[in-house]
Amino acid sequence: MIAIRQYRDSDKEYLRKICIETSKLPIETKKQRDFLCLAFNDYYTEVEGENCFVAVNEKDEPVGYILCAENFDRYFKIMKKFYLPDIRKLGLNHWLMIQGEIAVHRAFRKKYPAHLHVDILDVCQGQGVGTRLMNELKEHLKSKGIHQLMLSCGESNRQAVAFYKKNGFQIIKKLAGSCIMACEF
Repeated sequence: MIAIRQYRDSDKEYLRKICIETSKLPIETKKQRDFLCLAFNDYYTEVEGENCFVAVNEKDEPVGYILCAENFDRYFKIMKKFYLPDIRKLGLNHWLMIQGEIAVHRAFRKKYPAHLHVDILDVCQGQGVGTRLMNELKEHLKSKGIHQLMLSCGESNRQAVAFYKKNGFQIIKKLAGSCIMACEF
């Protein structure tokens, strides 16, 4: 039985492992693993843990998560100061990749100030866990007066695109092999 609960600091290493294990990017080196965690995990768990939820197994071990930055401008200010310098040290390719991700969110921040990342271990997919995580996040954001949310995912990741559409997201732009998706709730 998979339960959904608020993120705890003790979950951090589990979430980093899930981030790496579920990545569609190549992960052959420590630099690549560090990049994934710095770019798509650490900011959210270290700065906005209150906007993060985890799916846990019977042992209370995370098997999936949804992470959210509720306000792009705050996210960018902190990301720029504390995370981008470390990403830059990992190499120009990593730095350019996260700059592209940030540029996408910046372009739509006025209408969709919040953005998310969601990852679930393969063994737990297809059980409604992602939808439960998404619903938990949406209810949480609504309680804070936030009713718009966006993300980007690979256009070729048909399973992810279908999942997001099922959960109320629409494609608002296609850009360089990515789908920019958003919803209002």
